[in-house]
Amino acid sequence: MAAKLSNIDKARAAWGETIPEWIVILAEACDRDSQSAIARKVGYSASAISQVLSNSYQNGDISRVEGAVRGALLAETVNCPIMGDIPHNTCLQWQRRPFAATNSNRVRMYQACRSGCRFSRLKEGS
Repeated sequence: MAAKLSNIDKARAAWGETIPEWIVILAEACDRDSQSAIARKVGYSASAISQVLSNSYQNGDISRVEGAVRGALLAETVNCPIMGDIPHNTCLQWQRRPFAATNSNRVRMYQACRSGCRFSRLKEGS
């Protein structure tokens, strides 16, 4: 019976010589823990993480996944105009939140994410 390939081996086979650093970090994290645990930490499904590692992610914007990985696993931050330095994945989570007038901070974040913030992936006014 053949030995099971590690996530890093699968990723290297799928991505080849052009494997990005953040994919290597993601695969190594999945090998240390599990795809499900890392998926929860990053904020994506385990199947999405599997597709990213196998270079077959077509259901969304892979640059968003990259940002989530960089924030959750590499501790990269962005300088939010409202909250100051926050993890990149937290920034992306704020962008996905719907409007809710129940909290003044949430209203400010909703507006900032849609008003030309340089870190926002959203179109202005959306």
